[in-house]
Amino acid sequence: MIRIGLAAAGLALTACAPGGIPERAATTPTPRSVTLDEGGVQPSGTPLRIDFGRAQDGVIETMTRLQGAAPVEIARQTECGPGPVTAARWQNGLTLNFLDGDFRGWTMTGPDLSTPQGIFAGMARADLPGADFSETSLGTGFRAGGISGILDERGSEVRMIWAGATCFQR
Repeated sequence: MIRIGLAAAGLALTACAPGGIPERAATTPTPRSVTLDEGGVQPSGTPLRIDFGRAQDGVIETMTRLQGAAPVEIARQTECGPGPVTAARWQNGLTLNFLDGDFRGWTMTGPDLSTPQGIFAGMARADLPGADFSETSLGTGFRAGGISGILDERGSEVRMIWAGATCFQR
């Protein structure tokens, strides 16, 4: 008796949608938080990581799912110290850098993502935990553990953070 009732209910539901297949509501992926560290990217809520050395296609695909959107730009920068870098940039300021098809570094210019130490773009210089500062060709730089960064023109807040291979072009 129960089987007949469920089968009849299933037929009634499939009759509501064209072609006999129930329609699904369109969904937009919800971005998942990640933490940027000296070895790559740590998605929140999982022990799995995206470490430096992983293949470009898989990393971009995974980060697209985690960010809830595809990169706004993927560009090849040929004049870089470590060699030609392919950079995939997302709307929130995250850029992943690839050398010879492997994930080798990241940069972040927006406040949406941070490091395990809580360092993020826009953070006040005075709040940087345990940072060593130095003057560079880009301005006032800092290093805190395995994370590097550059301050804004006033030297008062973090303009960009990075780890691994980078390519800065003015």
